[in-house]
Amino acid sequence: MKKPFEFEHVRSTNFDNFDDYLEIFKKYGVVIFRNFFEYDELFIKYYNDIKELAFLIAKKHSLKIDFDKPLNEILTEISKTNREEIGFIYDLGTRPIKLLSGTNLKSHPAVMKMVELIMGKDSIIGHPYLGETLHIFPPGKENFKHNLPMHQDYPYIMQSPEQLTAYINLGSIIKNEKNGGIRIWLGSHKEGLTSSIKLPSGPRITGNAAFFIDNYDSLDISFDKGDFAIFDSLLQHEGIQNHTDCTRIVQLVRYSNLSNKTSVDYSWISCQVNSKDDEFSKAHPDLI
Repeated sequence: MKKPFEFEHVRSTNFDNFDDYLEIFKKYGVVIFRNFFEYDELFIKYYNDIKELAFLIAKKHSLKIDFDKPLNEILTEISKTNREEIGFIYDLGTRPIKLLSGTNLKSHPAVMKMVELIMGKDSIIGHPYLGETLHIFPPGKENFKHNLPMHQDYPYIMQSPEQLTAYINLGSIIKNEKNGGIRIWLGSHKEGLTSSIKLPSGPRITGNAAFFIDNYDSLDISFDKGDFAIFDSLLQHEGIQNHTDCTRIVQLVRYSNLSNKTSVDYSWISCQVNSKDDEFSKAHPDLI
Protein backbone atom coordinates (compact mmCIF):
# COMPACT_ATOMS: atom_id res chain seq x y z
CA MET A 1 0.00 0.00 0.00
CA LYS A 2 1.41 3.40 -0.98
CA LYS A 3 1.55 5.70 2.01
CA PRO A 4 1.16 9.37 0.99
CA PHE A 5 3.13 10.53 4.05
CA GLU A 6 6.11 8.24 3.42
CA PHE A 7 8.98 9.11 1.08
CA GLU A 8 11.98 7.32 -0.42
CA HIS A 9 15.15 8.80 -1.89
CA VAL A 10 15.04 11.96 0.25
CA ARG A 11 18.38 12.40 2.01
CA SER A 12 19.48 14.84 4.67
CA THR A 13 22.48 15.64 2.50
CA ASN A 14 20.31 17.07 -0.28
CA PHE A 15 17.27 18.15 1.75
CA ASP A 16 16.13 21.60 0.68
CA ASN A 17 13.05 22.52 2.66
CA PHE A 18 9.89 21.07 4.12
CA ASP A 19 7.41 23.08 2.02
CA ASP A 20 6.55 20.16 -0.24
CA TYR A 21 5.61 18.04 2.78
CA LEU A 22 3.95 20.58 5.08
CA GLU A 23 0.36 19.99 3.91
CA ILE A 24 0.91 16.24 4.14
CA PHE A 25 2.17 16.66 7.70
CA LYS A 26 -0.85 18.78 8.63
CA LYS A 27 -3.23 16.17 7.21
CA TYR A 28 -1.72 13.01 8.71
CA GLY A 29 0.32 14.33 11.65
CA VAL A 30 3.44 12.51 10.44
CA VAL A 31 5.96 12.46 7.61
CA ILE A 32 8.41 9.58 7.18
CA PHE A 33 11.65 9.65 5.17
CA ARG A 34 13.17 6.23 4.53
CA ASN A 35 17.00 6.08 4.62
CA PHE A 36 17.05 9.81 5.31
CA PHE A 37 20.33 9.60 7.27
CA GLU A 38 21.99 6.97 5.07
CA TYR A 39 24.96 9.17 4.10
CA ASP A 40 24.69 11.71 6.89
CA GLU A 41 27.91 12.47 8.78
CA LEU A 42 26.18 13.60 11.98
CA PHE A 43 24.07 10.45 12.12
CA ILE A 44 27.05 8.19 11.33
CA LYS A 45 29.14 9.84 14.08
CA TYR A 46 26.44 9.28 16.71
CA TYR A 47 25.86 5.71 15.54
CA ASN A 48 29.59 4.96 15.68
CA ASP A 49 29.97 6.57 19.11
CA ILE A 50 27.31 4.27 20.53
CA LYS A 51 28.95 1.33 18.80
CA GLU A 52 32.30 2.29 20.35
CA LEU A 53 30.67 2.46 23.79
CA ALA A 54 29.33 -1.05 23.20
CA PHE A 55 32.85 -2.16 22.27
CA LEU A 56 34.20 -0.75 25.55
CA ILE A 57 31.53 -2.66 27.47
CA ALA A 58 32.40 -5.87 25.65
CA LYS A 59 36.07 -5.30 26.39
CA LYS A 60 35.34 -4.66 30.09
CA HIS A 61 33.49 -7.97 30.38
CA SER A 62 35.76 -9.95 27.99
CA LEU A 63 32.86 -10.61 25.61
CA LYS A 64 33.59 -12.02 22.17
CA ILE A 65 31.36 -10.10 19.77
CA ASP A 66 31.59 -9.50 16.03
CA PHE A 67 31.67 -5.70 15.77
CA ASP A 68 31.15 -5.80 12.02
CA LYS A 69 27.51 -6.59 12.75
CA PRO A 70 24.82 -3.87 12.99
CA LEU A 71 24.57 -1.97 16.29
CA ASN A 72 21.33 -3.60 17.40
CA GLU A 73 22.77 -7.10 16.96
CA ILE A 74 25.78 -6.08 19.06
CA LEU A 75 23.52 -4.73 21.81
CA THR A 76 21.53 -7.96 21.71
CA GLU A 77 24.69 -9.98 22.38
CA ILE A 78 25.69 -7.72 25.29
CA SER A 79 22.21 -7.92 26.82
CA LYS A 80 22.37 -11.72 27.02
CA THR A 81 24.93 -11.57 29.86
CA ASN A 82 25.17 -7.90 30.89
CA ARG A 83 21.73 -6.41 30.44
CA GLU A 84 22.34 -3.66 33.01
CA GLU A 85 25.03 -2.21 30.74
CA ILE A 86 22.37 -1.51 28.10
CA GLY A 87 20.72 0.77 30.65
CA PHE A 88 23.91 2.81 30.95
CA ILE A 89 23.96 3.37 27.17
CA TYR A 90 20.27 4.32 27.34
CA ASP A 91 21.11 6.95 29.95
CA LEU A 92 23.74 8.55 27.72
CA GLY A 93 21.05 9.33 25.12
CA THR A 94 18.33 10.30 27.56
CA ARG A 95 17.32 13.40 29.56
CA PRO A 96 19.39 14.97 28.01
CA ILE A 97 21.60 13.42 25.34
CA LYS A 98 25.03 13.39 26.95
CA LEU A 99 27.12 12.61 23.87
CA LEU A 100 28.36 15.57 21.85
CA SER A 101 27.58 13.68 18.66
CA GLY A 102 24.00 13.22 19.85
CA THR A 103 23.65 16.90 20.69
CA ASN A 104 24.86 17.74 17.19
CA LEU A 105 22.36 15.29 15.69
CA LYS A 106 19.38 16.73 17.57
CA SER A 107 20.24 20.16 16.14
CA HIS A 108 20.69 18.78 12.62
CA PRO A 109 20.14 21.58 10.06
CA ALA A 110 17.68 19.52 7.99
CA VAL A 111 15.63 18.62 11.07
CA MET A 112 15.62 22.23 12.25
CA LYS A 113 14.34 23.35 8.84
CA MET A 114 11.34 21.07 9.32
CA VAL A 115 10.73 22.20 12.89
CA GLU A 116 10.95 25.90 12.05
CA LEU A 117 8.64 25.62 9.04
CA ILE A 118 5.99 23.66 10.97
CA MET A 119 6.10 25.94 14.01
CA GLY A 120 6.87 29.20 12.21
CA LYS A 121 10.18 31.00 11.84
CA ASP A 122 9.32 33.48 14.61
CA SER A 123 8.66 30.72 17.15
CA ILE A 124 10.86 30.28 20.20
CA ILE A 125 11.85 26.61 20.13
CA GLY A 126 12.96 24.65 23.18
CA HIS A 127 13.55 21.12 24.44
CA PRO A 128 11.37 19.74 27.27
CA TYR A 129 13.10 18.07 30.21
CA LEU A 130 11.85 14.59 29.31
CA GLY A 131 12.12 15.26 25.59
CA GLU A 132 15.11 13.08 24.71
CA THR A 133 15.09 9.30 24.97
CA LEU A 134 17.39 6.68 23.50
CA HIS A 135 14.91 3.81 23.45
CA ILE A 136 16.64 0.43 23.51
CA PHE A 137 14.41 -2.63 23.47
CA PRO A 138 16.38 -5.89 23.70
CA PRO A 139 14.41 -9.15 23.45
CA GLY A 140 12.67 -10.14 26.67
CA LYS A 141 9.38 -9.76 28.52
CA GLU A 142 10.79 -7.06 30.80
CA ASN A 143 10.66 -4.60 27.91
CA PHE A 144 6.99 -5.12 27.14
CA LYS A 145 6.01 -2.71 29.94
CA HIS A 146 7.69 0.14 28.06
CA ASN A 147 5.30 -0.17 25.09
CA LEU A 148 2.51 2.18 26.12
CA PRO A 149 -1.11 1.74 24.99
CA MET A 150 -2.66 4.55 22.94
CA HIS A 151 -1.40 7.94 24.11
CA GLN A 152 -0.22 11.38 23.10
CA ASP A 153 3.37 12.33 23.91
CA TYR A 154 2.64 15.79 25.27
CA PRO A 155 0.76 14.90 28.51
CA TYR A 156 3.74 13.12 30.05
CA ILE A 157 6.31 15.61 28.73
CA MET A 158 4.60 19.04 28.83
CA GLN A 159 6.37 22.41 28.20
CA SER A 160 4.13 23.21 25.22
CA PRO A 161 1.18 21.46 23.54
CA GLU A 162 2.64 22.66 20.23
CA GLN A 163 5.33 20.02 20.14
CA LEU A 164 7.06 17.75 17.64
CA THR A 165 8.67 14.34 18.07
CA ALA A 166 11.67 13.44 15.89
CA TYR A 167 12.16 9.68 15.45
CA ILE A 168 15.72 8.77 14.43
CA ASN A 169 16.13 5.03 13.96
CA LEU A 170 19.51 3.44 14.72
CA GLY A 171 18.63 -0.24 14.41
CA SER A 172 18.59 -2.45 11.35
CA ILE A 173 15.72 -4.79 10.54
CA ILE A 174 17.43 -8.19 10.55
CA LYS A 175 16.34 -10.76 7.95
CA ASN A 176 13.15 -8.78 7.26
CA GLU A 177 11.98 -9.27 10.83
CA LYS A 178 9.96 -6.38 12.18
CA ASN A 179 11.26 -5.98 15.71
CA GLY A 180 8.58 -3.66 16.99
CA GLY A 181 7.62 -0.13 16.04
CA ILE A 182 4.61 2.11 16.50
CA ARG A 183 0.92 2.07 15.61
CA ILE A 184 -0.49 5.48 14.68
CA TRP A 185 -4.02 6.78 14.17
CA LEU A 186 -3.69 8.88 11.04
CA GLY A 187 -4.84 12.48 11.37
CA SER A 188 -5.85 12.05 15.01
CA HIS A 189 -3.74 15.05 16.04
CA LYS A 190 -6.44 17.29 14.55
CA GLU A 191 -8.66 16.46 17.54
CA GLY A 192 -6.18 18.41 19.67
CA LEU A 193 -5.31 17.61 23.26
CA THR A 194 -7.60 14.89 24.62
CA SER A 195 -8.53 13.51 28.03
CA SER A 196 -6.11 11.08 29.62
CA ILE A 197 -5.75 8.55 32.41
CA LYS A 198 -2.61 8.43 34.55
CA LEU A 199 -1.06 4.99 34.92
CA PRO A 200 0.42 3.91 38.27
CA SER A 201 3.86 4.00 36.62
CA GLY A 202 3.45 7.69 35.72
CA PRO A 203 2.71 8.18 31.99
CA ARG A 204 -0.75 9.09 30.75
CA ILE A 205 -2.74 7.10 28.22
CA THR A 206 -5.66 8.26 26.11
CA GLY A 207 -8.90 8.32 28.07
CA ASN A 208 -11.22 8.06 25.05
CA ALA A 209 -9.27 5.50 23.01
CA ALA A 210 -12.45 3.87 21.65
CA PHE A 211 -13.34 7.11 19.83
CA PHE A 212 -10.09 7.06 17.86
CA ILE A 213 -10.29 3.33 17.14
CA ASP A 214 -13.79 3.82 15.73
CA ASN A 215 -13.17 7.02 13.79
CA TYR A 216 -9.58 6.93 12.53
CA ASP A 217 -7.57 4.48 10.46
CA SER A 218 -4.56 2.97 12.22
CA LEU A 219 -1.31 1.92 10.64
CA ASP A 220 1.63 -0.12 11.98
CA ILE A 221 5.04 1.26 11.10
CA SER A 222 8.47 -0.37 11.44
CA PHE A 223 11.74 1.45 10.94
CA ASP A 224 15.12 0.51 9.51
CA LYS A 225 18.54 2.06 10.12
CA GLY A 226 18.66 5.70 9.03
CA ASP A 227 14.90 6.09 8.71
CA PHE A 228 13.56 9.39 10.03
CA ALA A 229 10.07 10.49 10.98
CA ILE A 230 8.62 13.66 12.43
CA PHE A 231 5.35 13.48 14.37
CA ASP A 232 2.92 15.93 15.89
CA SER A 233 3.12 15.14 19.61
CA LEU A 234 -0.69 15.16 19.79
CA LEU A 235 -0.92 12.26 17.30
CA GLN A 236 -2.52 9.24 18.96
CA HIS A 237 -0.15 6.26 18.88
CA GLU A 238 1.01 3.20 20.78
CA GLY A 239 4.09 0.99 20.91
CA ILE A 240 4.33 -2.34 19.10
CA GLN A 241 6.11 -4.96 21.18
CA ASN A 242 9.38 -6.48 20.04
CA HIS A 243 8.75 -10.24 19.72
CA THR A 244 11.91 -10.99 17.73
CA ASP A 245 15.32 -12.04 19.02
CA CYS A 246 16.97 -8.73 18.07
CA THR A 247 17.14 -5.33 19.78
CA ARG A 248 15.27 -2.25 18.59
CA ILE A 249 17.05 1.09 19.12
CA VAL A 250 15.74 4.56 18.29
CA GLN A 251 16.59 8.10 19.37
CA LEU A 252 13.63 10.35 20.17
CA VAL A 253 13.96 14.13 20.39
CA ARG A 254 11.12 16.58 21.13
CA TYR A 255 10.89 20.22 20.08
CA SER A 256 8.43 22.63 21.73
CA ASN A 257 7.11 25.99 20.61
CA LEU A 258 7.53 28.20 23.68
CA SER A 259 5.60 31.00 21.97
CA ASN A 260 2.38 28.97 22.27
CA LYS A 261 -0.16 30.81 24.46
CA THR A 262 -1.02 27.77 26.60
CA SER A 263 2.67 27.15 27.15
CA VAL A 264 3.15 30.78 28.26
CA ASP A 265 0.11 30.60 30.57
CA TYR A 266 1.63 27.80 32.66
CA SER A 267 5.19 29.15 32.40
CA TRP A 268 6.63 26.37 30.24
CA ILE A 269 6.57 23.71 32.97
CA SER A 270 8.08 20.38 31.89
CA CYS A 271 7.34 17.06 33.56
CA GLN A 272 10.17 15.79 35.76
CA VAL A 273 11.51 12.32 36.53
CA ASN A 274 9.71 10.76 39.53
CA SER A 275 8.03 14.09 40.27
CA LYS A 276 5.40 14.07 43.02
CA ASP A 277 3.65 16.91 41.25
CA ASP A 278 1.21 16.20 38.43
CA GLU A 279 2.12 18.96 36.02
CA PHE A 280 -0.47 17.91 33.44
CA SER A 281 -3.34 17.92 35.95
CA LYS A 282 -2.41 21.40 37.15
CA ALA A 283 -2.22 22.83 33.62
CA HIS A 284 -5.22 20.92 32.20
CA PRO A 285 -7.64 20.06 35.04
CA ASP A 286 -10.52 19.79 32.55
CA LEU A 287 -8.86 16.83 30.80
CA ILE A 288 -8.44 14.54 33.80
